[in-house]
Amino acid sequence: DKREHLNIVFIGHVDAGKSTIGGHLMFLTGGVDKRTLEKYEREAKEKNRESWYLSWALDTNDEERAKGKTVECGLAHFSTEKKHFTVIDAPGHRSFVPNMISGAAQADVAILVISARKGEFETGFERGGQTR
Repeated sequence: DKREHLNIVFIGHVDAGKSTIGGHLMFLTGGVDKRTLEKYEREAKEKNRESWYLSWALDTNDEERAKGKTVECGLAHFSTEKKHFTVIDAPGHRSFVPNMISGAAQADVAILVISARKGEFETGFERGGQTR
């Protein structure tokens, strides 16, 4: 395959929506099919986590799904006519900064995700916030 390869990492404060954006991107690019996403939606609803279903495309282990927190860097792939992309979903919680750094070190491009919700935005920039 002679297509250019690009590694993209999503970084930011915990609960900013990094995994959700990554999961939605995988769906939009065909990396996750509609049937699989519907399965995730049913499973998330059964666990009272229905708003998290998109993130489950990248948060694949039970601990991450139960807590709603990315622990390990999640990887997913999609391709276009000219490029092959690897999506790296990095954790945002301060306990997992070493895992975030290992994911970011592999990236060609980083996308900083910042929540616009009142309170969450400010928390990300406060002392100890991961957006800083």
